[in-house]
Formats: sequence, structure tokens, C-alpha cells
Amino acid sequence: MRPRITPDEAQKLWNDYQSGDMYALANIMQGYYSDLFHWGLRLHGEREFVKDCIQDMFVNLWKTQESSGPAGVVSNVRSYLLVALKTRILRELSKKHVTHQSMLSDEYAFSVEFSSDLRLIDEEHEIYQVRKLEGVLNSLSGRQKELIYLRFYQSLSFEQIAEVMNLSRQSVYNLLQKSLGSLRKHYDLSS
Repeated sequence: MRPRITPDEAQKLWNDYQSGDMYALANIMQGYYSDLFHWGLRLHGEREFVKDCIQDMFVNLWKTQESSGPAGVVSNVRSYLLVALKTRILRELSKKHVTHQSMLSDEYAFSVEFSSDLRLIDEEHEIYQVRKLEGVLNSLSGRQKELIYLRFYQSLSFEQIAEVMNLSRQSVYNLLQKSLGSLRKHYDLSS
């Protein structure tokens, strides 16, 4: 598996893909697969389903290139792929009779789990703090958790988050403020 690629590398690869270089598309897939897989698992916890959606998304990009040219102008490859994967997952879930509308409401499932590295913390107090934070994060709505994940785990800009979540930039700011306020209210470092 290729290490994560920089935005500049991704943009160059995307431009190469648009010019007909299918190896560039393969490099994009390898460079972003881990991010896409973890993002997909946050939206739907079934590993094989997420893997299939990622594969289908890239096959569709391949077919788009072969049949009618590239997918169009993309200013940020990573956020474009996150949006495309979310769309693919929601479409596939709607085929399985999961209503598309309920998946887009504030009540859809979005899980937060810290990496296994953090689970190896030796001191009991630190373990307690991590568990407490995980509990507080999971008490947020699905949209709030998604926003926190995109901002602090994926390091997306507010504009990119707005695109991924299909919100206005102002709505992203408002939702982040509400989310952080809720975290502050429910999480006390002294306990």
C-alpha cells in the first residue's frame, strides 16, 4: 500500500488521469485507499461493503475516462473522493431499502473510535480520559461526529467539509461551534 500522497501530488495525478493515464488513477487509489476505507467505515460499519463501494467508485472513474473523458475539474482530489464515496455508499444503502433521507438526517450512524495505538496507553488515568472523550464524542449527533472527524482526523478545510457534507460554509461553522460547545459542556478534564 502506497503512503498517503500530498495534495499537490494528487492534483498532478488527477491531471494525468484526465489526460488518459490510468496508472495515475491507480496511484490515486493506492494513495487514498486508507483514508477512504476509514471514512467509509464511519458511514457504514460493514468492511466488505465499504471495500466494494471504494472499488466500484474507482471502476466508475475508470469507465468515465474511457467512455466520455474525465470526471471534470476537481480542485481537491481528496475531498472529491470523500464525496464520491459517501454518495456511492448512500446509493448502495438505498438499494438495500435503507432510506436515503434517513441517512442524511442528523440521526444517521457515524462512529468514532480511537486508533489501536491510543488503546495501549499505560496509565489508568489516561485510559479513563480517552474513554471519557470517546463517550462524549459518541453522544454527539451523526452530523456533528462526521464534522469533527473531517476537521480533526482528515484535516479538511471548512470549504472542503462543506462540499463533503453538502452544507454551506456558514452551516459548517455553526455546526462546529455547536459541537465544540457540547464537548466542552460534557467533558471535564479535572475528573
